[in-house]
Amino acid sequence: MANNFDYYRFISGSHNLYQRYIAEWQLATKSYYGGVEYKNGQYLKHYSIDSTTPSEVINTYELDQDGVQINSYTSTVNVQNKQDLESGEGYSNNFYREKLDNVPVYPYSRLYTSEYNAILFRTPPQRVLPDEPLVKEFVQDVSGEGESINEFMSKTDVYTTVNGVAWVSVIKPTDADVPRWKMHMPQDVHNWEYTYSPSGELILDKICIRLSIDENVEIKQYITREAIHTIFIPQSDDDVNGIPENALFYETDEDDDFNYYVVEQENELGYVPVLPIYQSTKIYNGVGHTPMFDIANIQRSVYSDSAEIYSTVSYSIHPVTIVDEETANMNDGVSAEPGSVMRVPSAINGVNNYVFEFKSPDTSPLKELRELIDQKIEKMNVVAMIRTEELIKASRSGAQLEQYDSKLEAFIRRKATSLENAEFKLWGMTMDWMGRDMPSDLTISYNRLYNQRGLQQEADEVKQIMGMLRDYEDQYMTRAMDMDMDIKDYPTIAEAEAEASRLGGSGYHSHTREDGLVTYMPFATHLEFEQAVQGMSGADPVEEEFITDMKEQLRARMKQLLTSSYSVNSL
Repeated sequence: MANNFDYYRFISGSHNLYQRYIAEWQLATKSYYGGVEYKNGQYLKHYSIDSTTPSEVINTYELDQDGVQINSYTSTVNVQNKQDLESGEGYSNNFYREKLDNVPVYPYSRLYTSEYNAILFRTPPQRVLPDEPLVKEFVQDVSGEGESINEFMSKTDVYTTVNGVAWVSVIKPTDADVPRWKMHMPQDVHNWEYTYSPSGELILDKICIRLSIDENVEIKQYITREAIHTIFIPQSDDDVNGIPENALFYETDEDDDFNYYVVEQENELGYVPVLPIYQSTKIYNGVGHTPMFDIANIQRSVYSDSAEIYSTVSYSIHPVTIVDEETANMNDGVSAEPGSVMRVPSAINGVNNYVFEFKSPDTSPLKELRELIDQKIEKMNVVAMIRTEELIKASRSGAQLEQYDSKLEAFIRRKATSLENAEFKLWGMTMDWMGRDMPSDLTISYNRLYNQRGLQQEADEVKQIMGMLRDYEDQYMTRAMDMDMDIKDYPTIAEAEAEASRLGGSGYHSHTREDGLVTYMPFATHLEFEQAVQGMSGADPVEEEFITDMKEQLRARMKQLLTSSYSVNSL
């Protein structure tokens, strides 16, 4: 093991970029999850009045089996000290807890992320992989958890969108024939270190990943170019549940009593088999950009505005009755119900007495809050590049919408490129673990067409290119024939072979005319005859190679279009 102090410091500490971005990653992830996870984040502003106001939901009612109320209970705020009050501890009995429980969460982040993912994986990726039973079995379960390769890459795409980056490790268990792909959220990658090779290439030197944590043990993985350490950290000194018997115990002299167990495995590859996959743009090593950072903050602002509406309704929107004591006594209480009659004194000291007033609260703040929420949602759609019905109505032309859609398609296309390159590298690591060279014909192609109109445009473009190539060939062949090298047939085999010999070849092939007459032409095939004529006419071989290459590229692209227009391996 390396220097024990450096080892301890690395696995127990965290990268400075991790400390800078952990709050953003947590907010983005909780914004994607929504529901309980988002509410537990306590993203609502806490006012002092929220602590002193009892929660309405705390006024619980006991009902009998017929649904009739037979009792009610009112709780009070119970906190140990002012620090607990300010930190939010003890919120279960006050109005702040009520807000957290009742203010709705609108998970816009999840909606946008799901939309991106659905567009990208509308047509599954196309792969050319080794036709072997082991590889076929592997692609059906790449993670060891029953995830097919498409499911795994789709999940990876989701979390790269949410957090800007996701890490994938490729490690082969000691008793397995193939490695396993594991995706790690950036929140779980506490520490990493890059270095430069002698050739100037930036490489990952070591990394520490938290695999899991529960009430008994925390499990981390420390990976270097030489070894893979699986570290088990008991949550209490005498708890050894979940720790393998062959794990070695290490005790540190640090004040925090950071004692742990280690299972060490040799790293056969000589490099760290962990890959950061970025959503599109890398900010720093291990940190990627995503629009979800901005969208999550707008979503949180909308959530806070919804809480303000809830508070406004709870505190001030309900009408109240103002009445003097004499009027109340005359009527044995008061009522604001429609049709009720209130008896009041006619005057006090000779002055008409206005004693009863039904006050309706000012609801203008609610209108302003709703308008503010609508504006933020509109801006959020702009950031997410998702067009809405309002945008469609406001657009003056289809060209404006098409330009808007093209921005989204460009964004998705960058995601496709990132995943395509990343998966190719993951396959390289996989082949290294299997002790095999990377197959030269292994290819991965993610979908680049995201709507039927795009498919039509692509097909039209292929047709135009084919027409251009056909016109080019016609012009090219015409120049060849103008050199008095006419392509013609002969009545006998001997004449055809003699012409083939003159052109530098041999053989013949036959043609049957419409009148049934059989004639003969030089060379075994007509294509050989044309190529020979072109060669004798002084045709440029570079141009011939250009035509052949273009035909091959068109053939390959047409195959991709045909296979991408339907699903052959669904998620």
